[in-house]
Amino acid sequence: MSYTRGTFAAFVDSVVPETPGMADRGEEHVPGGLAADLDELLVEEVNDLQPASGPLAALGYDTTPLAPVVALLLDVAALELVVRRRAEEGFGSPDDAYAGGPFSRLSARDRLRAVRMLESEGVFPALADRLDAPGLGTIQYLAGALVALTESLYYGELTGDGEGSQGWTQADYPGPADGYAVMLGYELDEFEEDDY
Repeated sequence: MSYTRGTFAAFVDSVVPETPGMADRGEEHVPGGLAADLDELLVEEVNDLQPASGPLAALGYDTTPLAPVVALLLDVAALELVVRRRAEEGFGSPDDAYAGGPFSRLSARDRLRAVRMLESEGVFPALADRLDAPGLGTIQYLAGALVALTESLYYGELTGDGEGSQGWTQADYPGPADGYAVMLGYELDEFEEDDY
């Protein structure tokens, strides 16, 4: 497994972990995001966020590969968390499915604390406030959006096989439905189009 995907695997396992304690509700509630290859999908989505321009476009890239940069930023945040003594459990041995970097060596809860360092509590947000640097603000945005993107991918249809997803099964979501007749049939006497 690559460094990038291994770091994203550690991230996914923190956001959508396996939950063996929920087996009494049904076996569909046990698997986490890694069982649905959410780490691979998340890497693809992050790499597709920004269209390529300049030298990257000249080299034939359609999009800017941001996933390796995000993996590196997660490791930087993990180091900051440990140096500031905010990690509750410190470093451990990474799971075989993870990369060997600092982020992957943190506990799941400490990994989420490291993401918070990128978003609002660490050096990057402090520098973004002082320097008014758009690039640093982008790091804050991406850190905050990464958790939401992971959850929406998991509970969306992209992790499924066309029949729904693992998240749909866990949430007992039946899938898209046609509109309901109860909200249809209101007649209008007149309709005026807006200028926009």
